Amino acid sequence: MGLSLEVGILADLKANDADGFEFHKAALERLNPFLKSHGLPYHNEPHNCEVWSGQMISYSGLHDVRRIAAYLDAGRPPPSDQESSNYPCLEGYFALVERRQLGIFRRLFGAAPAYRREFDHLILHSDAEGYYLPIDFSDVLFPPADLEIPGGGIVGSAPRLLAELDRLALALAIPSRLTADSEELWEAGDAPASDGDLWKRFGRESLGCVTLREGCRRAIAEGAALVFT
Repeated sequence: MGLSLEVGILADLKANDADGFEFHKAALERLNPFLKSHGLPYHNEPHNCEVWSGQMISYSGLHDVRRIAAYLDAGRPPPSDQESSNYPCLEGYFALVERRQLGIFRRLFGAAPAYRREFDHLILHSDAEGYYLPIDFSDVLFPPADLEIPGGGIVGSAPRLLAELDRLALALAIPSRLTADSEELWEAGDAPASDGDLWKRFGRESLGCVTLREGCRRAIAEGAALVFT
């Protein structure tokens, strides 16, 4: 099992899971007054639309995408290995958000990197559940806990996430022809190359980037949330 993505969650659950439908319908309705308080339009999740779903390579697939984005944001070259434990730039990104000292970088690199914070919607979000709304807003939203919004009360913008993923796809030189169903992309995700094209060397990251981009595009087209489930 891995992280699942869905667009059109109410349309899906309406036909298949009455309790799940009521849960997400109520959560999204509770979110609307908070959106209004921040000068944003209400999000009216459609009950009837084309449903799309995607799959990441386990939950670590999302972490891999976030890791390489953090390296790029810090102006560091992509890590030369695929070790899941090699996350110092990602840890530093979180540390900067939390305003902690970046001592780990002083030990590893001699100086803390200067982050641009251009991947907040990708990185500052739950890795297991939650919403990306088809509304354009610059800062990731943190509704109060009493609203009980899935994903720890963190809400991202699908248009902003798409822009971040477009930058990442450009940096990895991912061919525009590839889709989340492309066999060659899944092959690279299952067995990243040791040399050659950058996107193949970072096959897991490329697959995750392409899948998330498709979800963002579908969310914007349908006027529906991209949901982590």
